Amino acid sequence: MQKLEQYIAELKKQQTLSLEQFEQDLTVQLAVERAFQAATECCTDIGNHIISVYGLDRPEEQRDVFRILAKTGYLDDEYAQQMSEMVSFRNRIVHIYWDIDLQRLHRYLQEDVPLFERFRIFALQIIEAESQ
Repeated sequence: MQKLEQYIAELKKQQTLSLEQFEQDLTVQLAVERAFQAATECCTDIGNHIISVYGLDRPEEQRDVFRILAKTGYLDDEYAQQMSEMVSFRNRIVHIYWDIDLQRLHRYLQEDVPLFERFRIFALQIIEAESQ
């Protein structure tokens, strides 16, 4: 959970950059790519843990984690779809790293960081419920 919080904070730091500034700074681009990748992996890891603890269906792919959590009532369908799309973007960053659309990455930076924050809150609620 601490790592997820750290990646969210790093992404938020970069949100003030204009698209032009972002496109001109390779170091920032790489940092944002890595933070998106790692934050997404944190969410899928936490989701996999919840799936395992509660004996839910086993995901075939990482994007299935969110579908399973929605199917069992832990997440709403629309949010689960958005998180699945983050997994697809993470896969593109990792496997097609030479062809990252910087405008899209910047748009994700501006618009999609709250998806990670929402998952963090969801996970904290699960942890809190378990400890009571």
